[in-house]
Amino acid sequence: MKERINTSLHSISLALVFALCAWYFIAADIAFSYLLVLLVVGLIIIEIISLSIISRVYPEKHTSFKIGIIATLFILLGIKSMFPSFFVPLTITVIAINFLYNFYTNNKRRKGAFKRRNPRRKRF
Repeated sequence: MKERINTSLHSISLALVFALCAWYFIAADIAFSYLLVLLVVGLIIIEIISLSIISRVYPEKHTSFKIGIIATLFILLGIKSMFPSFFVPLTITVIAINFLYNFYTNNKRRKGAFKRRNPRRKRF
């Protein structure tokens, strides 16, 4: 059940990207950097919800990667004010890496190859 919710959250994040891109092209009065700020904030919220739901199911390396993505998205908000010329390419790169990793993990999880290892019991 948690995996279905996680997959649904990733689909919602992809739909958010398409909706914001359509909004950008239909209503031409919005700046692209502002659109990316809205996208980054939306992705932060979706990734935090996704991580809280499946952190005990997926392996530790997945949790570490997702925490890194969330931190990177927060850093991107700071880059927007400090280096606005780097904001757009870095944001697009981070979003692409995030989506590729999401679909990779969902596919691997369906095959049953992406499981958390049980901790070994210490024997004395």
